[in-house]
Amino acid sequence: MDLAKNYDAIKAQNAEIIAVSTDDLAGADYAVENFEAKFPIVYSSNDNAVPKSYGVFNLHGDGLASESIYIYDVSRTLVWKSIGVQYSDTVSSDRLIRALEEINARASQADQTEPSEPDRS
Repeated sequence: MDLAKNYDAIKAQNAEIIAVSTDDLAGADYAVENFEAKFPIVYSSNDNAVPKSYGVFNLHGDGLASESIYIYDVSRTLVWKSIGVQYSDTVSSDRLIRALEEINARASQADQTEPSEPDRS
């Protein structure tokens, strides 16, 4: 799992990964054990409410959730997303890190252009 291998680099971009699996608990355990995932993996076996709420369930008539990545900023605004065209589509950690770098750069620029509070001392 590419994201697990590059988790520290993703964390360095002030980001957190939370994986949602529609597999049963054994599937989530498999990911933790075999991919050494250090991030939380939540599962919703037999309950497709989460992928359905994001509009990524059964996109291809296969009864599966498409791999998707959503990035929210600190104000909980969606700032980036990727939804797999096919069930097997994945986003490389390199692409994700580049997206995070761009988001952080925009946020930094926005912070620099905001007027500062007047000094009232």
